Amino acid sequence: MRTLWQDLKFGARLLAKAPGFTAIAVLTLALGIGANTAVFTVVYGVLLRPLPFPEPDRLVQLAESYKTETSEMSLDMRGWERLRQYTQVVERYGAYTMAGFNLAAGTEAEHVRGMPVSSGYFQTLGVHPSLGRDFLPEEDRGDGQRVAILAHNLWVRRFGGDPDEVGQKILLNGEAYTVIGIMPPGFDAFASSFDAGAAPELWVPLALVAKTAGSGANIDVIARLKSGAGAAELQAQMAVVTQDFRKMFGGDQAAPEWHMLFVPYRRMVGADARPYLLVLLGAIGFVLLIACANVANLLLARGGSRGREMAVRISMGASPWRLLRQLLAEAMLIALAGGALGVAFASVGLSSLLALAPVNLPRAGDVHLNGAVLAFTLLVALVTGVLFGLAPAAYAMRTNLNDTLKEGAGRASAGAGRARLRQGLVVGELAISLVLLTGAGLMIATFAKLLNTNPGFNPHHVLSMQFWLTGSKYRTTPEIANFYRALEQRIGGLPGVENAAVVAAGLPLERGGNNAVRIAGEEESELHSADYREITPGYFAALGVPLKQGRLFTSADSEKSAPVVIVNETFVRKYLSGREALGEHVQVSGVWSEVVGVVGDVKSYVDQPPEPATFIPAAQASFETSKLFEGWFPRSILVRTSGDPLRLGQSVREAVKAVDASVPTGAIRSMDQVLSRSLALRSFLMALLSLFGALALVLASVGVYGVMAYAVSQRTREIGVRMALGARPRDVLRLVLAEGLRLVLAGVALGLIAAFFLTRLLQGMIYGVSLHDPLVAVAVNVIMIAVAILACCVPARRAMRVDPIQSLRYE
Repeated sequence: MRTLWQDLKFGARLLAKAPGFTAIAVLTLALGIGANTAVFTVVYGVLLRPLPFPEPDRLVQLAESYKTETSEMSLDMRGWERLRQYTQVVERYGAYTMAGFNLAAGTEAEHVRGMPVSSGYFQTLGVHPSLGRDFLPEEDRGDGQRVAILAHNLWVRRFGGDPDEVGQKILLNGEAYTVIGIMPPGFDAFASSFDAGAAPELWVPLALVAKTAGSGANIDVIARLKSGAGAAELQAQMAVVTQDFRKMFGGDQAAPEWHMLFVPYRRMVGADARPYLLVLLGAIGFVLLIACANVANLLLARGGSRGREMAVRISMGASPWRLLRQLLAEAMLIALAGGALGVAFASVGLSSLLALAPVNLPRAGDVHLNGAVLAFTLLVALVTGVLFGLAPAAYAMRTNLNDTLKEGAGRASAGAGRARLRQGLVVGELAISLVLLTGAGLMIATFAKLLNTNPGFNPHHVLSMQFWLTGSKYRTTPEIANFYRALEQRIGGLPGVENAAVVAAGLPLERGGNNAVRIAGEEESELHSADYREITPGYFAALGVPLKQGRLFTSADSEKSAPVVIVNETFVRKYLSGREALGEHVQVSGVWSEVVGVVGDVKSYVDQPPEPATFIPAAQASFETSKLFEGWFPRSILVRTSGDPLRLGQSVREAVKAVDASVPTGAIRSMDQVLSRSLALRSFLMALLSLFGALALVLASVGVYGVMAYAVSQRTREIGVRMALGARPRDVLRLVLAEGLRLVLAGVALGLIAAFFLTRLLQGMIYGVSLHDPLVAVAVNVIMIAVAILACCVPARRAMRVDPIQSLRYE
């Protein structure tokens, strides 16, 4: 340790004597390490941070595997009851789903997000209410008892944190519930891990799901494994369960490729964001490699001037290991200084990084610098120090005593091997930069394609606002239809409003309702899947959806008139191919309706083909079906305006209160914002890959400049001789640029090969472009070659100004 301390002190003195070199090396590493720390902080907070529960490794989530896909699996009540019978390796099961509740207080109501859960849900996670008690088994049987547990945030916000609220009654959807407990602070934040925009504010028994969330389908299941239960035991158990459920379910679930399985609960948290975050982590790792190569180049250049020092040390008895340790100690000092400065950069840049992240990034509240992140940074700094310090140290150990001691005190030969290594490092930097730029180019092209993709409607100048009628006085279809009409009339009178409409069961570009439909004349057992929307007559005009055949809904399509339905073009192509759509009869929600119109396709997901869709008049919607879908999706008001739609947000909210103050309203967004949110993950990846690609290109250009500048300085005598013998400045320029261009072309060739394989990681994230899109490849190569040649021009121009007499006299 005494020797190590001596090495560190000596290295610090040497670095202090070369402040320019030290500052450049530390700053280069700080950029690479800081960017890595910031990205790793996000990845750790979203994907790797341990779950805040006792023994979280024993928690698993029910999933299904079909062909090559593994995804979360939901059950209905029958499947849930069957699954909980298998207890050989499972200590406890917990089930949950999502539902909305109108919480009434005084003359006004607000909509809160809730979770119907089984009586074992909290015990499975290993948490307990901080006040009151958990659900009892008898409260989760049969019809279920109306009891509720409140989230800490809701308890403080609406009830002032009063402990006496436990045991009191509250109104949820117009029915009285007894508050039996308050959850600890922060639990509601984790409970929304799968979607940061859906934090639950209360919990009720799962047995009430038929009343609160529809039919009871879409029940998610978690389980806590028995202590000591291994993967082999769990796999054997799930093989038995799979066979049982294949008999219970039809469709894909009956296929031999379908399997039920449990996966670690932590893997399911942020599953949608996982591939994007891992690509970013790999990309920023490449940037750090480029930074390491740059610092290694600096050390190699500096090592050329320390040849005499190394020779003297060896002649006085220093062993190769002693020299290696000394030089690595200097490299470690640079790396640790770069790591410390990198943490400062990361702490400053993390807020900007999160500002670019999608608003529904899971566990965003857990993203902050902590001990694990600092340990990662320290490890990165140490590994980085070894990476960029090892090769220069190895070359220094190979110093030839005889030749070096004969040379002048101020000069030492760089050596052909050292020069080749420096050139190889630059070629590698250029190749990595090309890979990152190619990935960024593909994401930019994808984003441009998505922005230019026709979603099937005109999102500009359209306002949307959520509201809920659950548990209100509107308990029949005519009452709901009258509320819609009164609301549209009031909103239509606002200045700047061109059209107003109401839609239930989901907005375009967001997951909406889905229903099974039957076509007249087909087998009774033949059912088709189609999107489902309940709309008022102005819906298509408000969104600008074109009518292709027939007519749109009118006020005459009421509860007393014949049932009618409008379908989209995809429905006609897929289910009515070769037949005239108008006049066909389709059974939707158990009602046979006549097709009176065909409209253009509206996408539910901007990067996927449109699904078959059915639209029915809100005045003819089944009240039970409408109530079922409102358990999952809010109703929305759509308003087309002549100006900025968001300026009318408060006026529209006040219009709802004027019609009925007891109806709670929710998020106000423009449809442009809805479109942007659907592209949020790709926008995040595009922005960061572009930033990383630009940073990599700058670092690689600095590396090219450094190598060429050093090469010119080493060839000063040669250039002087050439010019003395008649070489013109442009000949010297051509000589230097030709050498630089060879490095650039080698880097581009290697980068193209690497990009061919590594861009496959973006499969599934790109849209409308090929992984090997020629336009992207040409653009990236042109940018790379142009920037690299510009980096060569500065040392080339310096070489042109070499004075032959001065260079020969100096030599």
